[in-house]
Amino acid sequence: MTSRHAPSPIYGSRRRTHLSPSPPVRNTAGKQLAQLAAKSVIGDVSIVEDDVKASRQHATLADQSAWSELMAVVARILPFLHSRSHETRSAASTALSQIFALVPLWQPSPDADTKSADHVSSLPPPEFPSFSVRELMEKGTLLLASSGREFVRPSGILASSSEVQKARKEAMGRLGLDFLDSFGGDDDMDIDKELAADEGDQDVDMEFATKTEEDASVLTPVDDVPAKKEPSPVRSRTGTPAPDVSMAVDDSALSARERNRLKRKRKPGNNAFVAAPPPAQGSGAKYNAAPAGQSKARLVSTDDQTTSSSKTSPRSPRDTTAQEGIVMDPSKGGAVSPKAAKQSKALEVRTGHWVWDGLVKILEVDLFSPAWEVRHGAAMALRELLKLQGKYGGMQIDLSWDENEAAHERWCNDLALKFLCIFVLDRFGDFVSDQVIAPVRETVSQTLASLLLHMPRRSVLHVHAILLEMIRQDFPVPVKPSKGKLKDQQGDRGHVWEVRHAGLLGIKYEVAVRSDLVSAEGAEGDHAGAQDGREVLRGVVDAAVLGLGDRDDDVRSVAASCLLPVAAHLVERLPEELSRVLAVLWSCLSDMKDDLSSSVGAVMDLLGKLVTHDRVIAIIADETQSHPITVLAPTLFPFFRHTIPNVRLAVVKTLHTFMTVPTLPKDWMSLLFLRLLYQNLVVEERPDIRDFTLSAWRLALSTLNSVTGWIESLIDQQVLLEWYAIIMTPLGMRLDVSHFYDATASTDNEGAPERHNVDKNMLTQDLGLVSVEIVLKARIAAASALALIIASWPDMGQGLSLDDMFRPILIHYVDSTSMLQKFLAAIISEEWAREYDATVAPRAPLLTEKSALATEISVKTLAWLQADPPAAYHEMAFTLARIHGECYSLLQSFAYDCKISHAAIPSLGTEVDVTGTKADCFTIETAQAAVGAMFTKLKDSLGKTKKRELAIIKEKRAKVIASIERYTEVKAQYDIRVSATFAAAFVAFKNTPDKVSPIVKGIMNSIKTEENADLQTRSAVAVASFIEFCVRRDLAQPPDKIVKNLCTFLCQDTNQTPTFAFARKTTSGILSFNRTTGNKEEAEKTPSGSEDAAKAHLSRRGAQFAFEELSKKFGSHLLDVVPKMWHSMAGGLLSACATDTVGKMDKLIEKHFGQDLIDSFSVLEAVVPTFDEALWPKFHELFPMIILALRSQFAIIRQSAARCFATICSTMTMDAMRCVVETVLPFLGDALNLSNRQGAVELVYHIVQKLDIKALPYVIFMIVPVLGRMSDSDDDIRSTATNTFASLVKMVPLEAGLPDPPGFSEDLLQKRDEERQFLMQLLDGSKVQQYDMPITIKAELRKYQQEGVNWLAFLAKYQLHGILCDDMGLGKTLQSICILASKHFERAKKHDETESPDSVHLPSLIVCPPTLTGHWYYEILKYADNLKPVMYTGNSRERGRLLGKLKKHDVVITSYEVVRNDVANLQDFNWHYCILDEGHIIKNAKTKLTKAVKSLRAHHRLILSGTPIQNNVLELWSLFDFLMPGFLGTETSFNERFSKPILSNRDGKSKNGEAAALALEALHKQVLPFLLRRLKEDVLHDLPPKIIQDYYCELSELQKYLYDDFSKSRAGAEAADVVRSDQAGKSGEQQHVFQSLQYLRKLCNHPALVLKDKHSVVNALTNAGQKTQSGDLSDIQHAPKLLALRQLLVDCGIGSAPGVTGETVKSELADAEPTSTGAFSQHRVLIFCQMKQMLDIIERDLFKQHMPSVTYMRLDGGTDANKRHAIVQTFNSDPSIDCLLLTTHVGGLGLTLTGADTVIFVEHDWNPMKDLQAMDRAHRIGQKKVVNVYRLITKGTLEEKIMGLQRFKLNIANSVVTQQNSGLSSMDTDLVLDLFRRTTEDDDVAAMSKKDKDPAAIPGQKNVLRGLEDLPPEEEYEGLDLSSFMSSLGR
Repeated sequence: MTSRHAPSPIYGSRRRTHLSPSPPVRNTAGKQLAQLAAKSVIGDVSIVEDDVKASRQHATLADQSAWSELMAVVARILPFLHSRSHETRSAASTALSQIFALVPLWQPSPDADTKSADHVSSLPPPEFPSFSVRELMEKGTLLLASSGREFVRPSGILASSSEVQKARKEAMGRLGLDFLDSFGGDDDMDIDKELAADEGDQDVDMEFATKTEEDASVLTPVDDVPAKKEPSPVRSRTGTPAPDVSMAVDDSALSARERNRLKRKRKPGNNAFVAAPPPAQGSGAKYNAAPAGQSKARLVSTDDQTTSSSKTSPRSPRDTTAQEGIVMDPSKGGAVSPKAAKQSKALEVRTGHWVWDGLVKILEVDLFSPAWEVRHGAAMALRELLKLQGKYGGMQIDLSWDENEAAHERWCNDLALKFLCIFVLDRFGDFVSDQVIAPVRETVSQTLASLLLHMPRRSVLHVHAILLEMIRQDFPVPVKPSKGKLKDQQGDRGHVWEVRHAGLLGIKYEVAVRSDLVSAEGAEGDHAGAQDGREVLRGVVDAAVLGLGDRDDDVRSVAASCLLPVAAHLVERLPEELSRVLAVLWSCLSDMKDDLSSSVGAVMDLLGKLVTHDRVIAIIADETQSHPITVLAPTLFPFFRHTIPNVRLAVVKTLHTFMTVPTLPKDWMSLLFLRLLYQNLVVEERPDIRDFTLSAWRLALSTLNSVTGWIESLIDQQVLLEWYAIIMTPLGMRLDVSHFYDATASTDNEGAPERHNVDKNMLTQDLGLVSVEIVLKARIAAASALALIIASWPDMGQGLSLDDMFRPILIHYVDSTSMLQKFLAAIISEEWAREYDATVAPRAPLLTEKSALATEISVKTLAWLQADPPAAYHEMAFTLARIHGECYSLLQSFAYDCKISHAAIPSLGTEVDVTGTKADCFTIETAQAAVGAMFTKLKDSLGKTKKRELAIIKEKRAKVIASIERYTEVKAQYDIRVSATFAAAFVAFKNTPDKVSPIVKGIMNSIKTEENADLQTRSAVAVASFIEFCVRRDLAQPPDKIVKNLCTFLCQDTNQTPTFAFARKTTSGILSFNRTTGNKEEAEKTPSGSEDAAKAHLSRRGAQFAFEELSKKFGSHLLDVVPKMWHSMAGGLLSACATDTVGKMDKLIEKHFGQDLIDSFSVLEAVVPTFDEALWPKFHELFPMIILALRSQFAIIRQSAARCFATICSTMTMDAMRCVVETVLPFLGDALNLSNRQGAVELVYHIVQKLDIKALPYVIFMIVPVLGRMSDSDDDIRSTATNTFASLVKMVPLEAGLPDPPGFSEDLLQKRDEERQFLMQLLDGSKVQQYDMPITIKAELRKYQQEGVNWLAFLAKYQLHGILCDDMGLGKTLQSICILASKHFERAKKHDETESPDSVHLPSLIVCPPTLTGHWYYEILKYADNLKPVMYTGNSRERGRLLGKLKKHDVVITSYEVVRNDVANLQDFNWHYCILDEGHIIKNAKTKLTKAVKSLRAHHRLILSGTPIQNNVLELWSLFDFLMPGFLGTETSFNERFSKPILSNRDGKSKNGEAAALALEALHKQVLPFLLRRLKEDVLHDLPPKIIQDYYCELSELQKYLYDDFSKSRAGAEAADVVRSDQAGKSGEQQHVFQSLQYLRKLCNHPALVLKDKHSVVNALTNAGQKTQSGDLSDIQHAPKLLALRQLLVDCGIGSAPGVTGETVKSELADAEPTSTGAFSQHRVLIFCQMKQMLDIIERDLFKQHMPSVTYMRLDGGTDANKRHAIVQTFNSDPSIDCLLLTTHVGGLGLTLTGADTVIFVEHDWNPMKDLQAMDRAHRIGQKKVVNVYRLITKGTLEEKIMGLQRFKLNIANSVVTQQNSGLSSMDTDLVLDLFRRTTEDDDVAAMSKKDKDPAAIPGQKNVLRGLEDLPPEEEYEGLDLSSFMSSLGR
C-alpha cells in the first residue's frame, strides 16, 4: 500500500458517514482497518449508509489469495485481543466486527439463502455430545483472573493448524475437559496429513517481547505489538511454572520475562560482550526455573536431567529435533530467544471450507487462557464473528445441503459446549461502581447468544437444559476456594454462585435472542411445540425463582433480569406461575437489608413491567393469591434513599406505575408515602430523580383528590408547618431531620446495621460540598410541590377551607424579614397561580376573584414592589455583626498603635441593628462612617508622624471596606431576588397594577443581573407572561419598552458587541482570527475589568432567555404581538445597509450608523436561533444587506456581519448556505478588492466554527476557494484561510455519502463534483494524477518514488506546501531533485514562450545540515543535467564573494547555520522552492535559527524529514508555521486545542482519554493532506531488497596532516616511481607499493592504526594543531568513521541510551517510542572491518566508552572455528543482541546472518565481490526486512577512489579479480597515482544521516493497530447489557 493512507488510525481515507461527533480514534481506526481488509475480498468498499448488513452480498470462495490477504490483516489484529487494556481489546473486536460486517457472507452454495428453515433433512440429526456439569465442576481447573500456579506454561506457538489442534488438546486436558475431544472431530483436519505438510515448519516459534513485572509470581497477560508483515501466529501465554514441575522449554525458549530480565541485566553499564558458548550435549538442553517464590528467577542449566517433565508439561513442537543448545551464564548477560517466525498457517483458508474456520479454532484456544483478559478478548471476537458470519459455520462447498446442515449443527454443538465449559470454570469478577460484573461470563453469554441465532431448535434445547443444570446444581458440590466472594462455605446448601450466575446469564440472553423457544408463534400450531414452549418457559421461571432466592446479590440481579425479556410470554402462557414469581420478588425486596444490593433495581424493573399486565393486577388484587398491595407497596419505601441512584429512581418509577394502574387499590398511599416523596425533593441531588419525583407527587395529589375528603384527612396544618419549616431553613444551616420519616428505621427493628447516609451533604447543607445552585433547585422543586397542594385543595371540603388552611402559613412567610422565606413564599404563590391557570377553562374567573388569600398576596407583593426595599434582611445580621467587630478593632488600633487617647475614639454603639430602625445602634451606615469620616479625622489628628503604624492601619481599613462592599452587593442581590419573585407572583395573579414600572423593574433587574440561571429563566418566563398580560389589556407601551431594553441588554457585552468608535480606524485585517489587534486599544480605553464583562455576560444571557420564552409563548405571531420589535432588532441594519453600493453604505456607517449597525448584528446573532420557523422568511429579506456589510471597509463591521450571518446559517442552514455559496464565495476570488476577500474569508471562518457538522453538505463548495486563499498576498487572509481549511479538510471524508443539498442548481452541483475530484487527490496520495517529468532524470524511479513526485507536483500545481516524511532510505532527496528539475524547466520554458513576469528565473534554496551540503550538491549533479547548483558555505568572506552570483544559479545549497548568520541577505531573495532537509531542525519555534528560516520567502515550501514529530505535537506546529503560517492556529491556541489534551493523556488516565483521542484524530485529519509518508514495509514489494548507500566522512585534522605528510614523503614518491616504471611486475616492488597503499588505508580508518608509539602520536598531534597532553588517540573525534558509525547505529535505534559520557548523541530516535519489538531495537546490524585491530578499536573506543548499552557479539579470525556456528545461531535467534562485529575475511563466507537487516562496512575490500558476498550474509533467503547497506567512505582519499574502482570493476563483469594483490597490476597507472592524493575540496562533505521511523507519524497497518493500543479507559463494561447487545443485532 503505497498511499499515505495505508490503513492507519488517523490517516484515513474513507469512513462511514456518522453525523455524530467523531467517536474515539480507536473505533475509527478499526473501521478503516476493516475497509482496507475487506477491499481485498470485495474490491472497493464505499460505504454510504451505516446499515451494512442490508447491502452485504454473499460470496462463495472464489479467490483464495484474496481471503489469505484478508486473514493476514485479521492475524495482525488478533494479538490485540490479548491486551491488558480493555479499550484495546474492545477496539480490536470492533475492528474485527467491522471486517465481518463488510465482508460478504460466505455461503456453501449460491442458493443457500433459498433453503427454508423447515426443510426436513433426510439425515438423522447429529447426537448432542454428553456434558456433565458435575464432573466438570469436580475435576475442571478454575479460570481465575490470571494464571496462579495451576498452569504449566504451554510452549510452542500456534503457528499452524496442527499446533492449534495440539494447543486445544492441551488446554482441554489442563482444564479437565478431555471428554470434549471425543467430539467435534469430524470437521477437524486430518492431523497426520497436516503434520506431513508442516514438516518444514517444525522449527516454529515466535519472538514476542512481553511486558514484564518484577514480581516473578504473577505473570501478566501479554500486551503485544504486531509482528512484521506476515500474520502473527497467536502466541501461547506464559504462566509461571509451579515449583514442582520442571519447566519444559525448548532450548531457546526462555520465557519472555526471563529474556527481558537478562536483557535488563545486560543493559547500560554491564559488560555487554556475549561470548559464544560451547555446544550443548544431549538432546537439547532444558531450563528449569527455580521456584517462583524467589524474587529473581534463576536459570539453572540442567544438561544431565532428562526430560522427566514431558508427562506433566506440554511438549514443544520442537522437542523432537535435537539441536545444539546454547547455555548462557546469566551473570554475563546474553539472553537467548526463540527463532524468527515462519509464515503462520493457522489462519489458512482451506479450499471449500467455511472461511472463518481457522480463526474460530484459534479463538477457542484463547477462550481457555489462564489470563482473564485473553478469555475476554477471544469471547468478544467470537461474539462478533458468530453474530455476523456464523450462519453457515462448519459447512463445506462440496457437501449436499443435508450433509451441510448436519455439519453445521455439529459445529454449533461443539462451540456451544466450549462456551458452557467457560461458564462452569470461569470465576473472574470485576467491580464496577456498585455491582460485580463478570466480564468473561457476560461476554461469553453474548457470544453464546450469537451462536444460538444460528442453531436448530433441538440443539438450543440441549444447551438450555445444561444451563438449567448449572443453575440447579442438584448434586453435592466440593467447595474449591475461589477468588470470588467466599460464600456458601458452610451451613448453606453447597452450590457455587459463580456457576449459577453464569447459567442465569446464559438463560437471560438465550430467551432474548430465541424468543421462539417460549412464544406461541414459534410452535406454529404444533401442539407438542406449544407444550414444549411452555416447558421451556417453566424451566426459565424455575431457574429465575431459584436465582432470586439466592444469598448472592449478583445472582439475584441476573435472575430478575432474565425474566424481563419474557415477562409478556410469562403472563400469557404461564399465568399459574405468576403468583409464585410475585411472591419471590416481594420477599426478595423485604429481605434486603444490605445497603449495597444492586439487585433491587433489577427486581423493581421486573415488578414494574409485570404490574402493567391485567392478569398480574388481578392477582395482586386477589388476596387469596398474593399479599395485598397495601402490604406490598410499603416494602418499597425503605429503598427511597438507597445509596445507588438507579435504585432510587426505580422505586419512584415502580410506585408511579402502581398509581397509574386504575384497577389497583390505592389505599397504600398514606401520609408516609407523601412524606417520602417530599423528602426526595428536598434532599435529592440528581435532577432526573428529582423531576420524576415531582411528577409522582403531582399524580399522587390528583389521585388523592379523586376521593372526596381523602386529601384533607392526610394533610393537616401541622404537617404543612413541618414541610414549610424544612424548605424555609436558611441556606447553609442544617436541615431539621426530626420530622423526616425514615422508612428504613421501621424495617430494621432488630439492631439496625450501620448504613451509609447518601444525603449527608444535603442535610447538613454544607455549601462547600453541595453547590448553592443544587440546594436552590431542590428548594424550588419542594416549593412547587407545596404549591400543588394549595392548587389541588378542594373548594368545598370536609376540613378547613383553603384560606384558613394556608393563609396563616403563607402570609407569615411573605411578611418574613428573611430573603429566602420571602423568595420561596413568592415562588409558591406564583406556582399556585400558574397551576390554577393551567387547570381551569379559558373564560374562568381569575384566581384573585375566587380566593381572598390570592388577593391578599397580590396586594402585598405590589405594595412591597412599590415601596423602598428594606434596609436589610435577616440573613445579613451575622455579616453585619462581623463588620461591627472589624470597625471597632480598626478604630481601636489608633489607640493601641498610635497612642491616641481612648476618649478621642468615637463610639460605634454596642448593639447591632440590621433593620436600621433603633437609635444608637450599629448599622451599615455607622460602618461606612467608621471607615470614612471617623477614620479621616483620627488620621488627620496624627499629623505627619507614625507613618509605619499608619500604613498597617490603612491595610486594615482596606479589608473593612471590602467587607462593607460585599455586604452591599449581597443586599442588592437579595433585593433583586425578592423583587423578581414578587413581581413574577404578581404577574401570575393577573391583577392590573396602577403603575407597571415597579413590576417591570423587578423582573428586568433579575434578567439583567441574576447569576443563577434557573432564577433568571423564571424571570424570563415572567417577562413573557407580562407581555401577554399587556397584549390582552391592549397596553402597547410596556411590551415595546421591554423589548427595547432586552435588545440593549444584548449589546452590553463588548466582547459580543464591540464599540465602533474604538475600532473605526481599523480597515484592513480580519479581527475574528487575529483577536489581539482589534481589541487592544478598546481594552485600554474602556476601564472595563473582568467584573464588568461578567455582568455584561449575565445580561446578555438573561435577554436571550427572555427571547426564548417569548418565542415559546407567541411562536409565529411574535412580531405581530410586539410590532416595534423588528425595528428594535434590525433597525441599524435597515438604516445603514439599505443602499446599493458599498461606498454609500460606508459613508452612512461612518457618519451615523456605525454603532447601531453593530448593535443590530449583535441582537440578531442572539435572537435568530430563538425565533419560530415561520418567521424565517422575514430574515431572508436581510441577507443582501448583511452581505453588503461583509464588504465594508471597516474591519469591525465585517467581523460583526460575519458572526451574525454565521449564526443565521447555523439556524436556517438551507437558505442561508445557498446564499453563501452563490453570492459570498465568489468574493473570495476578487483579486482587486481586499475588503471583499477579507469579509468572505471571515464569514467562512465563522461558518466553519459555528456550524460544525451541519456544514457537511457544503464543505466541498467552500474548501477549494479557501484553499486558493492560503497563498493570498494578505497575511490575515492567509492565516484565516489556512486555519479554516484545516477545519474543513477534516470533514471531507464524512461528506462523501450525503444527499445533495436542496435548491442547488445543476451548475453548482457540477462544480462540486469537479472540486471533489481535486480533493480526492489532495486527501489520497495514490489518487494523484500521474506527473510526467518534462526532462530526463538520470535514475530509474521506483513506483512509490514516482508517486512521491506526483504528489509534489500536485502540491506545486495548487500552490500548496507539504512535508515529505518517507522512511530512511526511500530517496527523499531524489524525489525532491526530480520536482526541482521539472519545475525549473517548466518555468524557463514558459518564460521563453511568454516572457510573462510570473515566470522569470528564480533560484531555489536547499537548507540542510552541514554534513549534507556536499551530498546534495553531488546528487544534483549526478541526477539532473538542467540544474546549476552552487554551495553557499564556507567562511563569511567566501560566502560574501558568492552572494552576488547566487541568482545566476538554479539551486543554492546551504546549511542551517549559514541561514541563521546570513538571514539578512537571504531573506531579500524570492526563492522558487525552499526545501528544508531534516526539517525537524526547526521544531522549536523560539530559536533564532527557526525564526531565520521562517523569514525566507518562497513560492513553494517543502520539508523533508523522516521524523516530523520527535518529542511532542507542538513541534508539528512549528513545521507548519513555516509551510503555511496560521494553518494550525496560533501557537497558544494549538497548545490548548491539541498539545495539552494529547500530552495530558500520556499516563492513559481515563478522564482525559476521550479529549486526547479526539484531539489526536482532529490533528491528524487536519495535517493529513500535507504529509506524505511511506514505510519500507509498505513499499516493500517494489523495492529491491537491498539498498546500498555510501556514507561520506571528512578526514579529521590529524588524519589530514598525516595523509598530506605521507603524500609528500619519500615513501610516497618511491611508490609513485615504482608505479610509473614498468617494474611493477616484480613481486618485491609490488609489495612495497602495496604497503604504502595499505598505510593510507589504515590511516583513513583510524590514526591509531599507523601511529604505533607514544612519541609519534604526540608529534603528529602537535603538527595537526591538536591538544597534545595525553598523547591519547582513543577520542573518537580523531576518527570520523567512528562518529559516523555511532550516528548510524543511533539512527537504527541502537545504543541510544542517555549518554554515559558527557555528551549525548542527538538521535532522531532519542525520544521515539519503544519500537515494535518492545525491549529490543528495531534494526540489528552487522559491522564489517578488514582488520581485527579496527574491531578492537570499535569495541574499546566506541562501544565501551560511548555506547555501553549496545549488546554485541564478535566473530573474527581469533574465534574458535567450531564455535562460529554457535555464535551465528545465537545472533540470529536472539533479538536482544544489537550488533555482530565481523571481519570480511571470516564473516564473508558461507554464514547466514539473517537476524540483521543493516550492514555497515567500516572498511572496504579492493575486490568488490568480497564486499558483495559479505553484504549477502544478511541478504539471503529468510530475510524479511529490507537490507540497508552503508559503506563508510572518507571523502577525497584513497578510499573514495578504491570505491570508484570497485564500481568500475563491477561494471566490467569479466574482470573478476580473485587474487588479492593482482589487483594492482591490472590497474591503470594514473589511477594508482591518483590514489595517493587527497582531493582538496573541503566542501565535498559528508554523512547521509538517514532517519528512522517515528511512531507518531507512521501510517501503515502496524500503526492502526497502535492507534488501537494506547487509548484510555472509558466506561469499560457499558456494552455488557442486554439492550445494547440486542440493538447490535438490530432488534
